[in-house]
Amino acid sequence: MENNNLIFSVLREHEVTKDRKSLAIYLFTLISFLTIIALNSFLYQFSHWLTLVLAIPSGILLCRFFVIEHDCGHNSFFTDRRHNKIAGLILGFFTLVPSRVWNHIHDAHHGKVGNLDQRKANPELWTMTVTEFINAPFLKRFGYRIFRSVIMRLLITPLIWMIIPRIPIPHLGLKIMASVMAHNIIYAVILYSILVSDNFIPFAIIYLLPVYLFNVMASIMFYLQHQFETTSWENDNNWDLYTASIHGSSYVKTGRFMGWLTGNVGCHHIHHLNTKIPCYELPIATEKVSPYVDVDVIYLKELFHHLNCVLWDEETKRLIPFSELKKRSN
Repeated sequence: MENNNLIFSVLREHEVTKDRKSLAIYLFTLISFLTIIALNSFLYQFSHWLTLVLAIPSGILLCRFFVIEHDCGHNSFFTDRRHNKIAGLILGFFTLVPSRVWNHIHDAHHGKVGNLDQRKANPELWTMTVTEFINAPFLKRFGYRIFRSVIMRLLITPLIWMIIPRIPIPHLGLKIMASVMAHNIIYAVILYSILVSDNFIPFAIIYLLPVYLFNVMASIMFYLQHQFETTSWENDNNWDLYTASIHGSSYVKTGRFMGWLTGNVGCHHIHHLNTKIPCYELPIATEKVSPYVDVDVIYLKELFHHLNCVLWDEETKRLIPFSELKKRSN
């Protein structure tokens, strides 16, 4: 049996934000990205192929941008809230995900994760139960199959995520709408100057392609954070935040490079238990509480298996593929 109090006590020891370390990480990431963009802009006139190759490290650094932006949203990257706000605002400009928008939807997600009755309030991937899918009209079932397809997740969703943060949504509040509009105006001015100078193609290769690659990597990790076979979904009367956090959030084991790239987001169950732990402390915190928690470990090589787990079976308490539903009907 899990000792919740002991787990929380151990995790509180890792609410250790090291401002100097955070600042070094922040500046290294920002300067490295701007350097590659500048280098790519110079090299474009000599070799388009080399520019395409350098889009990969640019995309990787944008992943790091988003990791830091995420931590800033939880006020765990710097000790001063103002520093988190400013740092997140700058990085959100480059990732095309305004920090104010991200913070709002992400906070909503943390409070409703794994709650079947709160799915409309939780900006998590659309998930239907087996019963809901069987009873749904044909067009809804057809749309759900497309939405949960591998092609949609890996190729199309990253494109959609480049567009969604551009849309001002009234019910999110006036401040968030103002933030979205302010970003859109700045982006529009930049894009206009690029178009009139006939530089859209190099801009697309040097900047938009890395943003797309970043969104592909983010789409994969976002999926595995909560959409895996043995995840946890419960109705409101049986739901509790601890179970949803520790068993409805994944522990994805990655190599050191992927851990660096994703800001150790694979330790997502620990992050949900304590959002004040900065990304660089997550592996240590995870190792310390591992003897006290019973969670299934997921590996990136299992990605396609979990991508096919798309319906929540309330009887077996797991996500199942469409193929299993077909077998039951035979």
